[in-house]
Amino acid sequence: MTRPTTSSLPKPKLLSPLGRGLAAAQLAKETLTIVLLGVPLLLAQPVLALAAVPGLVLYAFRWVLVLGRVGQRGAALVWGFTLIDELWGLSLYFQAYDAPTARQLRYVKWSYGLGLTFTLAALLEIGYRRYRARRGLRRALLRAA
Repeated sequence: MTRPTTSSLPKPKLLSPLGRGLAAAQLAKETLTIVLLGVPLLLAQPVLALAAVPGLVLYAFRWVLVLGRVGQRGAALVWGFTLIDELWGLSLYFQAYDAPTARQLRYVKWSYGLGLTFTLAALLEIGYRRYRARRGLRRALLRAA
């Protein structure tokens, strides 16, 4: 019995240039959010430092997405957790501050608006590519039958 080699195994479908671009845009947005919102919030309420850990882990995973070294399934998982993190971060931010300033509210609006837009666009793009691949496979199977 022969063992499958790494060259005979199917390669995972990697992210498209659009997917990597969305990850880069999200990464840039996250960097600005950390500087403009995260640091002042942590200085005001250091007890929230543990709440930032999941976001920082996702920040590191997003670098892997930008470099294009992850398949579509892994990317979908990262983007799914990013969606949860964006919504959780938004609710946490409003619970931490009783009366945010107008400037802070503007940052929050832009940050989470862009974050949710990039995340949903990335999830839709991965879903569309998977749909197209399955549709192509179905057509090939029907032609062969």
